[in-house]
Amino acid sequence: MASLTPPAARAGPAGPQAHRQALRATTPPAYRWWRHASLIAAFTGAGMAIALWRLDEPGPGDWLAFAGLLLFTNFGEYAAHRWNLHVRTFPRAVYHRHVVEHHGFFTREHMAIDAWDDLRWVLFPPWALPLLVATVVPLAAGLAWLLPANYPWLLVLAVITYYGLYEILHALAHLPDDHALAGTAPVRALTTHHRLHHDPALMRHWNFNFAVPIFDVLFGTRHTGTRPAGTRPAGIRPAGIRPAGTRPAE
Repeated sequence: MASLTPPAARAGPAGPQAHRQALRATTPPAYRWWRHASLIAAFTGAGMAIALWRLDEPGPGDWLAFAGLLLFTNFGEYAAHRWNLHVRTFPRAVYHRHVVEHHGFFTREHMAIDAWDDLRWVLFPPWALPLLVATVVPLAAGLAWLLPANYPWLLVLAVITYYGLYEILHALAHLPDDHALAGTAPVRALTTHHRLHHDPALMRHWNFNFAVPIFDVLFGTRHTGTRPAGTRPAGIRPAGIRPAGTRPAE
């Protein structure tokens, strides 16, 4: 298994490439990036098709609710990224996958994939979407008792749609610099925002929303690259400093 040392602790120019090679060594011989991407596309397309099929003559009010649910999902992405993915909490595998593997593979200076099979370290595992939908189903079922019949399926549709867009846009942010799409203005802006988050000095405090940084703006955690090095959002204490009278975490 790759080292559990977070990327911030690995220094030296050989660090990123050495870590990439160590992670690549764990890739099963049968792995193919196109199979990985195809499974995600199949799950996403099937889920969206089922949710749309279950909608009963949706009207303007339904689609307005859908927009609100997309906003809710955008907050869910922000919350999970800020308060779970960068914290060593249960399950530890989530932290390991995101910080040790993804942030170890892609640093601020080395954001691009070297080969298409490197998408293994960009895309979520194929089972992640079915698991996410399974966690949303109880909430959707609860809505079925309180709100019109379309709303549970609109929630499922919003979650799956957002997930699919996230996977596509995240892959675009890690394209090689000489790729045709990497040179377009939207992808450059996307990559710049994400690149700052991949700075080990910034990743625990800034740019948790990915494609649409609505809640980064609302919570004051959007970094544009113009702030002095080492600054943190308001209310965030430097590492190792705690209020008087409190005990250190176990």
